[in-house]
Amino acid sequence: MLKGIRMKKQINQLLPTLLVMILILALTVTSYHISFKQEEESCYNRLENASNAIIQSIQNRMQDDLNYLRLIGKDFSNEDHLPTYEEYTSRLSTFEDVSLFERVDLLMQNNTMYTMHKDVQPIQSNDFLTLNADAEYMDQVHTDPLTNKKSVNYYVPIQQNDSVVAYLVGVIQCDTLDEQFYTQIYSGKTQNLIIDTTDGQVVMNNQDILDYDTFSTNGCKLLSPKKDVIKQIHALKSGVVKFEKDGIKKYLCYKPIEVFNWELIVIVDEDVAFASALTLKKNYMLMVICEVVILLLYCGFYIAKVRRISNKSNEFEKDLNVSHTLIQCVRKLSNSTNQKGAIDDILKTICEFYQAERCYVLDLDFENKQTNTIYEYGNRNDDIHIDNMVRLCLENMDLVQRFFENQKSYYIEDVTSEISKTSPIYSSFISQKIHSIILVPFVDNHQIKGVFAVDNPKQNYYQKDFLESLCFFIETAMTREKEKKHLQNLSYVDSLTYAQNRNHFNEYLKKNRCKELHFVGVIYLDLNGLKEINDKMGHLAGDTLIISASYVLQEIFADNSYRIGGDEFVVIEQDVLESEFYSKYEMLLKRMKELEISVATGYIWKERCLNLSEILQEADQKMYEDKKRYYSIAQNDRRRR
Repeated sequence: MLKGIRMKKQINQLLPTLLVMILILALTVTSYHISFKQEEESCYNRLENASNAIIQSIQNRMQDDLNYLRLIGKDFSNEDHLPTYEEYTSRLSTFEDVSLFERVDLLMQNNTMYTMHKDVQPIQSNDFLTLNADAEYMDQVHTDPLTNKKSVNYYVPIQQNDSVVAYLVGVIQCDTLDEQFYTQIYSGKTQNLIIDTTDGQVVMNNQDILDYDTFSTNGCKLLSPKKDVIKQIHALKSGVVKFEKDGIKKYLCYKPIEVFNWELIVIVDEDVAFASALTLKKNYMLMVICEVVILLLYCGFYIAKVRRISNKSNEFEKDLNVSHTLIQCVRKLSNSTNQKGAIDDILKTICEFYQAERCYVLDLDFENKQTNTIYEYGNRNDDIHIDNMVRLCLENMDLVQRFFENQKSYYIEDVTSEISKTSPIYSSFISQKIHSIILVPFVDNHQIKGVFAVDNPKQNYYQKDFLESLCFFIETAMTREKEKKHLQNLSYVDSLTYAQNRNHFNEYLKKNRCKELHFVGVIYLDLNGLKEINDKMGHLAGDTLIISASYVLQEIFADNSYRIGGDEFVVIEQDVLESEFYSKYEMLLKRMKELEISVATGYIWKERCLNLSEILQEADQKMYEDKKRYYSIAQNDRRRR
């Protein structure tokens, strides 16, 4: 109590300063959280703006070059003849050098094609027939037959007399497309891809770092938000996701270019796109760590101070704890009407006090080599262990007496070093995994009457005086309980026949008065002619008759028979089958006849009994009717005698 008051006082002194420091720390964390969120939002915006800049660059370049290609196609359409190779080269030679097209071919109706590098190139395909339409057309990624490189073609029709007579084919080479657009963002530390969402092929990839086709399966762990990125891209959606690849956190920004079915993907490392946010995070973390260190140092200093004060009162607290535990145990013994429950509670308290694996009380009868009572509590409740301890004590009585020759308690800290290895005590302790033990004997007139043991205690090892004091109270309680049981036996046992008497019978009725019983058999029995035997042969002969009848009842019905009057007996059996009960009843009559003991009986068996008193009255009535029949026989009628 005093220790708690002192601790509370010290904490109250520390509390104001501690609260101020915690408040400063909380403000720092809150400020960091707000600033980081703002900076993180700014980084997201910069990433999206950079992506928009790339998209704008692509849109502008594509629009300019496609418009020029359309203008040339329109000029050719206004002619009254197909362009010659010379006309074709004069118009397009300069355009190829400045446009994003690797080259511009002229696909003729007869499936021949003009190129700037070879005069006339026949093609082994049916492209013209396939493309025979009056609309412009962008095809999918394929391998260019002239360069064997991945390309995409843009077709502009040349119409004369309302029919398509040729196509201008702008060939865009995929591996050089990044050079045609302005995609240098974040100092060129990004991976930029253009995806044709029609078939999912990569139109442009400025770095060979991450393959779009295997993004969702090849070691890429999506962190946030959780959604199907590939499905989003193919649906020409916009968004930003965070993922992890080879232990490196990255961000992926995807947006539709609004040119054909192309989608732009920008992939950038977190420490590039969010460099400012990460720097802010590091700075704030450093501040928080410094504040936490200062707080911990201050608390550590104060705790050390409190601990020094606390250590001075530890011994006093321990003494108080021992006294409190002893008083608590004695109070339980004194106030409880259930000795076993009280001692079990005490053993639990002792186990907690010593932090022991187990503790137990052995009340031994060395003279008869038997156990009177055993009480046990612990984490290793083990009947075999207790049996071994009992056997050890009873078989080595002289050794146990010598062990406690000074009648004092023992604390064996290490069994292996403090007990001789040739001793049976040593082998018994080792086999039961007892490494240390506290032993206190129960002594009466210099004789060991029992043992109080605590196995493998972990604290308060040397508090043996506490156990010695407690043993006195436990021994007193056990002696009182033995005397109480002896008196109870005297009140429940008939002094003549040693059968259970009317007191026990009434106690049984009281206990089962309101209970529903099953398979119950009842017998009322009265000795016939007892008065005549007493009158003619003396009361000793009458007592002999009563004892003989009682022994027969105890022999057949054991403890289920009661002597409730001078010559009256009652049998109550529960959970007995009807056939078994009637068999016992027949055996009773047979034994009485063999001993020439005349009895009047009334018996009844019920499968279900709601009122025990009623069936007892019914059996009693049958017994009196049997008694009347006995006296109605002339040779037994007292009135004639």
